[in-house]
Amino acid sequence: MSRALETDVATALRLGNPQSAYQQISCVFNSPTGDELLELEILGRAHLFPDSCYVLRDGYAVAVSKPGLVQAFIVASQLLKCHIDGSCPQHGPELLPITAVMLLMDPEHLTAANTRKRVLLSRLSSAGGDTQALLREEKYFLDSLLTSRLHRHTKSPTLWSHLQWLLLQFSTHGLSVDALPDLMTVVFVAGERHPRNYYAWSHARFLMKMNPNISKTEVLAVVKTWAFQHYTDISGWAFLYHLLLAISHSSPAVVQVTFEEVLQLVVSFQLVNESVWVFLRTLTASGLVGDTEHSRFLAAGNELVGFSKLPPDQKLVQSALRWCETYRVKD
Repeated sequence: MSRALETDVATALRLGNPQSAYQQISCVFNSPTGDELLELEILGRAHLFPDSCYVLRDGYAVAVSKPGLVQAFIVASQLLKCHIDGSCPQHGPELLPITAVMLLMDPEHLTAANTRKRVLLSRLSSAGGDTQALLREEKYFLDSLLTSRLHRHTKSPTLWSHLQWLLLQFSTHGLSVDALPDLMTVVFVAGERHPRNYYAWSHARFLMKMNPNISKTEVLAVVKTWAFQHYTDISGWAFLYHLLLAISHSSPAVVQVTFEEVLQLVVSFQLVNESVWVFLRTLTASGLVGDTEHSRFLAAGNELVGFSKLPPDQKLVQSALRWCETYRVKD
């Protein structure tokens, strides 16, 4: 969501009720009643809301009025400022809806994110048996922001960093986080919402590091499916290569089969896309596959160059072939 305000939005701000907007929007992230994440959208003046209404809900789908969110953000900012300067301190739980509104408006609001960290640490120190519930509520909040149709949120370094900090709190308190569901419901979705999402796929590596005993071949299978469905996304291919590198010593046959499947995809659909060709050239040159795969890669590339009539496509494939020959690891 852009920070710039259209003229009609600015006009709506003068006609709205900031306190009512804050009250309605701050309740969006109340304690979850199920496992399904919120599907959030921020809608401008082209979408009409009933009078004095700033939030529309249909199950887990939530639409927030953009003018209302701006007004709610102003109220929340004032409340947080008064808390910080001590003129009107808030109790810990009261700061969560305040900072939720601020992060919904601005995912890079570092003060809001750090305030949530302090509140959570304080509550965890006296939570007793509620530790798991507190951590999971915060995770639900972050996962919903990171997977909704909010362009800036899905690629927010502040939110991804906050999520990784939170997962470390799970570990500190002896709670596990299953990496595979998180990969599929958070990373995959964020990668679709914002293609080539570096932060999302870096988080995938973080999840693997936190779960060293996870079945990497099982993870590889779902990541390969995702990469095939989003073959223009170089971040997904890079993570697939990362997994192949991790299992290359224990499961060399899996690496070879994956190479064959990707090459077959390229040949069958005559794909001339930089992302998939960078993956193939890197895998072929890495030494993780043998001479037979190297020969098949060269043959497929030369065949595609001969078939293509477009000079840019020919140049792309030829460049991949040359790169492979230049940097290939030889026994």
